[in-house]
Amino acid sequence: MDFSLEEALPVDPHKVDRVASPITKAWDLAYLRFGKPDLDEQAAFFKDFGFVIAEQTADRLYVRGAGQSPYFIVVEKTHKAAYLGLGVEMKSREDLEALAASDKVIIDAVDGPGGGERVRLTDPNGFTVDALFNRTLQTEQPMRKARAHNTPEQKVRINQGQRAPLSPPDIARLGHVAVLTPDFETSMDWYKTRLGLISTDVLCLDDGTPALAFNRFDRGEHPADHHSIVLGTYPVKGYEHSAYELHDLDAVGLGQQVLRQKGHKHEWGIGRHILGSQVFDYWSDQDGFKFEHYADGDVYTSDYETGYHPLSTQGLYQWGQDFPTTFTKPHLSLGFILEAIHNLRTIPSFTLKKMKLMLAMTGRKARPWL
Repeated sequence: MDFSLEEALPVDPHKVDRVASPITKAWDLAYLRFGKPDLDEQAAFFKDFGFVIAEQTADRLYVRGAGQSPYFIVVEKTHKAAYLGLGVEMKSREDLEALAASDKVIIDAVDGPGGGERVRLTDPNGFTVDALFNRTLQTEQPMRKARAHNTPEQKVRINQGQRAPLSPPDIARLGHVAVLTPDFETSMDWYKTRLGLISTDVLCLDDGTPALAFNRFDRGEHPADHHSIVLGTYPVKGYEHSAYELHDLDAVGLGQQVLRQKGHKHEWGIGRHILGSQVFDYWSDQDGFKFEHYADGDVYTSDYETGYHPLSTQGLYQWGQDFPTTFTKPHLSLGFILEAIHNLRTIPSFTLKKMKLMLAMTGRKARPWL
C-alpha cells in the first residue's frame, strides 16, 4: 500500500465544471468577519494565536498579521457569537462595478484600517462577501525569517544552533476559510460565477455526488494556494475553520507550545494534510470557533485540472495525531435540529439519502493501515 496516495472513487464523479465567463476573478482572501459578545476575551485569544491588534474600539476589533494587510479579521460586538462573512481582494475598480451591476448594489467606503472601496454581496447562505479594492497597505511588523535547515545533502547552518523564543508565532497570511452549507450546488455556482473560483480538489460521495470542494483563485500563470475558500455540505450553514500561514514548521510547533501554555483548547495536530499538503495545527477559541496554524502548503496555476476523491477522513492527512471524532461532530442543539429539518424540507439537493451517504463515508477509519 502506498500511504501517500488518496483513495479511489468507486464510480465516475459528477464533474464540477469551471464557469466559462465569470463576472470577476478575485485575487486573494482579504479578511473574515465575526460577531462576538466579548471583544476583550477575543483579543486575548488572538494575541496568543499570533495576531497583532490593529485597532480596537468599544464595538469593533481588528487584528492583523506581520505583513502589509490592514487586517485579517474584524470582530463586531454582538449578543451571540457568529460567523458573518468574508472579504476578497479585487484587481481593479472595474471588478467592483461589474459586481455592483450584477447584484444591483452600491460601491461604498470600507471602514476600519486601510480604508478602500467595497461591494457588499450576500451569498446563498446569508453570509456577506465583500469585494474590495484600493485598500492602503500598512507598514510591516518585525518578523523572523524562515529557518535554514540542514539536510543530509547540504549543511547550510555551521557552528549555529536551532533555537527560538517561546512566543506567539508571526502570522504571515490569511490562507483559507472553510464554510459549511446545506445547499452545496447553489453556493458553488454563486461563488464561481461572481469570483471566478476554480476547484482544485473535490470530495465526492459513493454515488459520485460532489460534497466538498477545495477552491482556489484563478490567477492565470501566477500560483494560488491549493484552496482559499472551501465549501462543504452540512445540515446547517456555518463556519468550519480558517487557516493562517506561518513561516516554517518550527513556527507551527512553537505556536502549539504557546497556546498550550496559555490554556487554550487544542483541536487537532500536528500533522500533514494530503490535499494541500499543509503541516497543520488546529485550535479553538472560547466560543468553539476553530483556527489553524499551517506551513508549507501547495500552490497551483490556473491550468491545473480538478482532482476527484472520496469524502473520507482517510484523505485528510498523511501523518500526525489521530483524527479526533469530536473535530467534525455537530453540537446537536434545538436550533441545529430545527434548521436541519427546515433545510431537508426546502432544499431539493439536500436529502436524507445524501446525509446517510455522508455519515457512512465520514465514519470510515482514518488510517486503515494502522
